[in-house]
Amino acid sequence: MRSCGLSSMSLYLYAIVDRPPRSPELLGRGIARKPLALVRAGKAYVVVEPAEAREATPAAIVAHDRVVRRIARLAPSVLPLRFGATAVDRVAVKAAIAPLGGMLERAFERVRGAVQFTLRVDGLRAPAKRAPAGTGPGTRWLAERRARHEVPELTAVSEATRPWVREVRAERHDHGPRIASVYHLVAREDVRAWKRAFARSIMDLPRGVTVTVTGPWPPWAFAELA
Repeated sequence: MRSCGLSSMSLYLYAIVDRPPRSPELLGRGIARKPLALVRAGKAYVVVEPAEAREATPAAIVAHDRVVRRIARLAPSVLPLRFGATAVDRVAVKAAIAPLGGMLERAFERVRGAVQFTLRVDGLRAPAKRAPAGTGPGTRWLAERRARHEVPELTAVSEATRPWVREVRAERHDHGPRIASVYHLVAREDVRAWKRAFARSIMDLPRGVTVTVTGPWPPWAFAELA
């Protein structure tokens, strides 16, 4: 770990990784153009930059994402941290991260060697599913909650890409032309197969439905600790 005078200034946080790169210099520089460094916290490493919090401008958010993508190429498992995460010093980083050992191990295992594809689904919505008549409020609530994570408009894509998807996250949008945002976690070695399956499947989308895909990205949607 390089010495950057981290004990005397606040830290801007980018990601948590399961192992350090071969050389710290490979981490490069952060948004503030200062060398990135590693803070060991239990069995994990937090990638930090000695810098203050920054205003959430579009340019700064894009720069943050660019740094996280660079980090993701250097570690088998990376848990990206959202824009603006800071700590007062190394001691604070260790105090916050080290106790999360078990949760971090599970999160690292989930995303190890994987990337994220983001699918934005727009157009005509499928008819909403309704709970059968006579069901109680609890059953209706559960049905509505489940429906918020179902995207029947994307069934053709989901079935075609299923063999190469490790995990899926989906969220429906209630207003506007966007139907849902869907996230696929895909092993790096399966990226080409996933892309081929996706390209074939879009021909079978329902009339009036379009899907825009971006990625591969670091696993932003799968970085939660649970």
